[in-house]
Amino acid sequence: MALTKITGQVVDTTTDLVVGVTTVGGGVSAVDGFFSGIITATGAVAFSTNLTVGGSLSVGGTITYEDVTNVDSVGLITARNGIVVGSGITLSKDGDIFFTGIMTGNGSGLTGVANTDVIFTDKISLGDNGRVNLGISSDLLLYHDGSNSYIIEQGTGDLIVNTNSTISLNPNGGGHYGLRVISNGSCELYEANSKKLETDGSGVTVTGRVAATSYTGDGSSLTGIAVGVATTVATGIVGIVTVLDLSNDDHKITVSGITTVDVRGGTEGDSHSLRIINSGITTVGFSTYFLFPSGSSPIIPTADGTLSMISFTVHRQGAVGLATQLFAGASVNFS
Repeated sequence: MALTKITGQVVDTTTDLVVGVTTVGGGVSAVDGFFSGIITATGAVAFSTNLTVGGSLSVGGTITYEDVTNVDSVGLITARNGIVVGSGITLSKDGDIFFTGIMTGNGSGLTGVANTDVIFTDKISLGDNGRVNLGISSDLLLYHDGSNSYIIEQGTGDLIVNTNSTISLNPNGGGHYGLRVISNGSCELYEANSKKLETDGSGVTVTGRVAATSYTGDGSSLTGIAVGVATTVATGIVGIVTVLDLSNDDHKITVSGITTVDVRGGTEGDSHSLRIINSGITTVGFSTYFLFPSGSSPIIPTADGTLSMISFTVHRQGAVGLATQLFAGASVNFS
């Protein structure tokens, strides 16, 4: 049968291969087609099995692949209006990628990635010395170096931790408190889960011993503390034994008649002073606790209005079966 509407060299009868330039004014329909040159068809081209083109294939309309499972190209594929893969991936002509599935890989080659809402359903894992840098200038760092963990604020501002509840810094695994900052409330400091310091609206409450090298302030509001020299004052003593409480440093007694001075308590090494005021004719003596340089008590003036002073130091603190001993100096009389 003769071919019509076809120009150019057509068929190599030895290989059944169409060579040269083939121009078809209408359509082409065949089982197989083999072309080594250029095909130009103004109508439809249909091959029920294979189409092999050794040269260029130019299509003015749309190429539709119904059952293609793989596209293998060793060169460049140019899609001028983008690529759509199913309903999950779109590559726009502007270079944007949109996908609704999961991206896997280590992400080492990703650059310029920005997203305002990234949600991880499990976790982000970084190896030792892998850092989370926050801020344009890496103002805040979070990392672990294999031995210790770090939160470093190296920007120009402060490191601020806010919460609607309580902030707790606790030793891991011990079930104990360390430091607690209670929202709109107190701050608490613990030692082995025992509260030692707590703030309140009036100041600070400390449980236990307070050791300091110095204090500031006038101490006018201190209670239960001996500030400076504390004085014991006893007046109107007539013919009885006067007992000095050595918890104080200074003692002042006004005596009349015959009086013996005795002591209780005291701390070894503490120094004390005793001031005696005569009200009328008096005779003042001392208990055996007082040890004087001469071995005997000094003679205190007996005249009315006489002033005398004796200084002494606790040599040995009294205990059960052990008497207190005081090293006392001679009296100094003022009249």
